[in-house]
Amino acid sequence: MAYRRPRGTRDYLPEECEERRAVLEGLREVFELYGYGEVVTPAFEHLELLVAKAGEEVKEQIYWFKDKAGRMLGLRFELTTPIARIVAERPTLPKPIRLYYIQPVWRYEEPQRGRLREFWQAGVELIGVKEVWGDAEVVALLVNALKRVGLTSFKVYINDRRVAEGLLNWAGIPEEALGDALRAIDKLERRGADYVRERLKELGAEPGRLERLMDMLAEGELTELAEVALASRAREGVRSLEQLLEELEDAYELASYIEVDLSVVRGLDYYTSLVYEVKVSGLEGLGSVAGGGRYDDLIELVGGPPLPATGMAIGVERLIEALRAQGVLPQKRGRRGVIVIPVSAQYRRAAIRIAEELRRRGISAVVELTGRKLSTALEAADKRGFRYAIIVGGREVESGLLTVRDLEKWREERAPLSSVVSMAAQ
Repeated sequence: MAYRRPRGTRDYLPEECEERRAVLEGLREVFELYGYGEVVTPAFEHLELLVAKAGEEVKEQIYWFKDKAGRMLGLRFELTTPIARIVAERPTLPKPIRLYYIQPVWRYEEPQRGRLREFWQAGVELIGVKEVWGDAEVVALLVNALKRVGLTSFKVYINDRRVAEGLLNWAGIPEEALGDALRAIDKLERRGADYVRERLKELGAEPGRLERLMDMLAEGELTELAEVALASRAREGVRSLEQLLEELEDAYELASYIEVDLSVVRGLDYYTSLVYEVKVSGLEGLGSVAGGGRYDDLIELVGGPPLPATGMAIGVERLIEALRAQGVLPQKRGRRGVIVIPVSAQYRRAAIRIAEELRRRGISAVVELTGRKLSTALEAADKRGFRYAIIVGGREVESGLLTVRDLEKWREERAPLSSVVSMAAQ
């Protein structure tokens, strides 16, 4: 039987891993410049923790199982909840807490462009700052991280859940149906306005106000009509958005990257106020490449002290697809490394000793171990992108001068090992 990888997963071969590593190193660099420290969490958590504030749709996407002791466990589907658990378990950690992660997550959903069942997230969490300037720091970090890896033509679309809930209340949606209504709005881009309209109608929206609400969602701005519709709590959301915009403009000079969009609500139930998504112009079919917001109740919900928190996550696969589409993925390194080829089996150990010496001096070296003909080995070395091939036979062993072939310039010379080290290090 020929086995294939599971649906919704990907293999990454060396060249792809090189691209990914360059992107992740760029993100990591910015995270650490802002003072965030890396954490790693278990792949699985108690299922009860994962579903605490996930939302009904996400609950259905969790890979879960019962272990041999009868415990219900699930693979993490995002990293914010596990990090909330870390903080809840360690209430004495000095505040504010700045943490980042770069880890895989799993969701059982229909695979399509930009949507896998196993994918990576890179994100940060800022815990212990309730003011809007905490949100501004995370949004600024996000923008600068995306700029650092070369992404262009993107915007961060921001909203406040309190504003969205206020608009829904104004439209006639009862309090107990707000969660379902927010999840419907979250599908606006994927399912279209007709789906959202019908779903809100089912949830109790007044026909006379429903169309005005749909217009506000389409305009995506804090129009006068939107502000008139808001109750006091929702007006707090408007003020917070205005303060955030001012902070991002005056302190970070990033106003051109930010836009208010009333249709952004995010699908996870733990968000309490600010929510946002990053979209790339010309790649709307890809979906958002990053998102985040404020979740001031989550840490207390999972057993910790009441702590305000805000954070964001970047979808690594979507980001790389966007970078590839824009032609700005980090350039692959050129030819590099050395392959040491013994002309026959009796010189294999001599070839290994040479390779080991190169490695001790910091030079990547591979020994040709197949015993194939020299011409075939050189052809394979050329295809694999080695810069130099060292040929080892009786003459080389006796004289100490190695036959070195430059596979880029396709020329050959005899040189001592010290010269090979100098050449390969360039």
